[in-house]
Amino acid sequence: MARQLQSVLKDLLRSLHDSKRLAADAYIWSTPGGHGARPHISAKRRDYITEMAFLSAFQAWEVFVEESFVLYLWGRRPPRGSAPSRYAFPPNYVTATIWVVPEGRPFAEWTDASRVIGRAERFFRAGRPFAAVLRSNQHLLEEMRTIRNAVAHKSESARARFDTLVRTKLGTLPPNYTVGAFLGATAPGTAPPISFLESYVGRIDLAARLIVPS
Repeated sequence: MARQLQSVLKDLLRSLHDSKRLAADAYIWSTPGGHGARPHISAKRRDYITEMAFLSAFQAWEVFVEESFVLYLWGRRPPRGSAPSRYAFPPNYVTATIWVVPEGRPFAEWTDASRVIGRAERFFRAGRPFAAVLRSNQHLLEEMRTIRNAVAHKSESARARFDTLVRTKLGTLPPNYTVGAFLGATAPGTAPPISFLESYVGRIDLAARLIVPS
């Protein structure tokens, strides 16, 4: 039974690795070569690729949270440690996927940490293993949602929230600043220096390993 949760974790970690590699490659491709050789791609395309890499990582996290939640609800255990104590006992995987959908809604929301925490506390004792991990990363996950929405939704409200995030993180909002440029910028206080994308991906990597210890 542990193999199912282990597979879900491996899929996420593979996706996160691929996202970081893609963003890193985009920066290499956009760097001028020796002897004045032109870069393979423009800065605009580099930023677009970086945004797509982030979006892929965020979607992989969303899938991981949903699949691991349903598997725990079904009674599966992680590779290391024991399964959480449940308040509900669905007879199969399909039933578990149905039970997690709130009444009156077509699907369950997995990107809003507060909703997942509430759902975890309804189905598992003390909300384990989700509640504590998501609470400690709630601010980070909200930032990631803001960035995801700025990429996926070209609305004024999504852009305004992103601009506020940039000002908070950088102290200023550069003119014509793209989401990809922000994700590729160095996150303050990181040692060794890493980009915002690497910082976000690294944090959800650690969170996933706490949810599914292996």
